[in-house]
Amino acid sequence: MNVLGRSLACLALVSAVSCSATSPAAASHPRPGPMPVGASWRGVYQGPYHIMLNIWAQGGRARGNWRALGDREGMFTGRVSGNLLQIDWSEHALSGGAAWSGTGYFIYSAGQSGKPDQIFGEWSMGHASATSSWWAVKRSGDPLGDENGQIDNDADQQYQDDSTGCDVGNCDNDTGL
Repeated sequence: MNVLGRSLACLALVSAVSCSATSPAAASHPRPGPMPVGASWRGVYQGPYHIMLNIWAQGGRARGNWRALGDREGMFTGRVSGNLLQIDWSEHALSGGAAWSGTGYFIYSAGQSGKPDQIFGEWSMGHASATSSWWAVKRSGDPLGDENGQIDNDADQQYQDDSTGCDVGNCDNDTGL
């Protein structure tokens, strides 16, 4: 099994076993809704796949970049409509060679009972109809790195070192925010 296959299998296992998040974005064709009061797409997010996900948004457009498990990083451009962000993404291995691209979306959801805001969604490779789910919690309002796709080599270290983060499957008990 290649690195991507192993990473995706690990992601599926971690998501299914460790974190019991239920996605309100289960539909294959999401419809936009209102953005939660006081919420903003702009920020840093973390989930079982994304060690660090930066999102910048202005008006109806958004850009972002991420670091992912398996020494990969990616970027996206997208369209914002209320609580829906539809994206075209690309990702590559930091060691060079392997690269992937596709489409996806996130739906923004306000945190409940003192928990952080979250984004849920689905992604696919290329323009395939087969999708996989993804999600992340919002960590802060200011993205790290640079909007043009560059992530400072040490910018995600605080999230890699955070033993209460989703990267270790403790998403439901994350109270250090």
